[in-house]
Amino acid sequence: MKASKLKISLKVSAFLMMIIIITGFFSGCRNLEPEVVKNPYEDIDWDNINQYMANLHSHTIKSDGRGEPEQVIQMYADAGYKILAITDHDNYYTNRDGERDVEPTHETTWPWTRWIDSEPSMVWENNGKETSAFYPDLGNQGMLAIRANELTNHPHQVSLFNNCGFPDREHTEENRITCIEKEDGLAYWAHPTDYIPGGRWEDQLFDTDLDEAVSYFAHYLLGHDVMLGIEMQLENRLERDILLLDTLLARYYKNHDIFIMGADDSHGTSVGLSATMTIVFAEELTEDAVRNALQNGHKIVGSRVETLPVFHSIEVNERDNEITLDLSHYDTVTWFKNGREFQKGNTVDYSNVRDAVLRFEVESGGQTFYSQGFYIQ
Repeated sequence: MKASKLKISLKVSAFLMMIIIITGFFSGCRNLEPEVVKNPYEDIDWDNINQYMANLHSHTIKSDGRGEPEQVIQMYADAGYKILAITDHDNYYTNRDGERDVEPTHETTWPWTRWIDSEPSMVWENNGKETSAFYPDLGNQGMLAIRANELTNHPHQVSLFNNCGFPDREHTEENRITCIEKEDGLAYWAHPTDYIPGGRWEDQLFDTDLDEAVSYFAHYLLGHDVMLGIEMQLENRLERDILLLDTLLARYYKNHDIFIMGADDSHGTSVGLSATMTIVFAEELTEDAVRNALQNGHKIVGSRVETLPVFHSIEVNERDNEITLDLSHYDTVTWFKNGREFQKGNTVDYSNVRDAVLRFEVESGGQTFYSQGFYIQ
């Protein structure tokens, strides 16, 4: 009798063990399913979002630009931009033909009321210092003005929503970033590919070593949340910009956010017909909404075009392992995996993607628009 009970007990134990093994096996299989662990567009309320044209890097006669501040402000308002940062160099000026010989200053080109008659309906401050303002009379919907500087010591940084500036070029990256952090600002690397092989200042920092440059930028991007990412200028440096972007994303994106900002680095008196700009997805033209969009990657980088693509949603379907774009006014969509062309079409199937970065490019009216990255684990 006891032996019979023992046999039954052993059979039950074996059966239970088999169930545990099978359950663990299928659970392990489920764990092998790819997962989108970084989706910069997941927190967007697409029913209430607007897409705003922004230029985050521009110059006036106050540094090495050729246009008066009022001229630069008006030319962007007339071109349909809703967000503008005047980023005159903090310690730099030139005396080239057609430019005024002015004294260098570390002050921001601010406030705009020094040059234009329009008055802001809202001004934002931090610790008693103005950081941005909304001008309802500029353009057809108003314009958000961002207080900014280009901090000028190689490599340059664009500094937003603060008044940081240095009167000479003896300051270090840590000096600049510490100031931006203290003032609760945001920043990104300006024209970083000028410092990698093929760039105009390639010998000044990295001895034309791409890996050294990538590690250098990544060190500060990963170490300081105020550093958002890198600038892209699609007209002048596209090939190198894409190389740097894809290298940074492949090596470091899974550990920290790295975003792209589009800007034309304007020094002239008109906005180019295909000038690089950023499409910012935000609910309204307020500092809080725009800061949130910049910090979280709610943006697309592209160029001016007669009819911009309109993004209605960017959705991840975890059940089917798909990312789908709903957009209009476009020609084609191409997806890239770790910098190499992967699939075409509005929907990408990432079922067989592991430990990689996906991004998409949208062709519209002869111009290309670049997304932020999706990291697939």
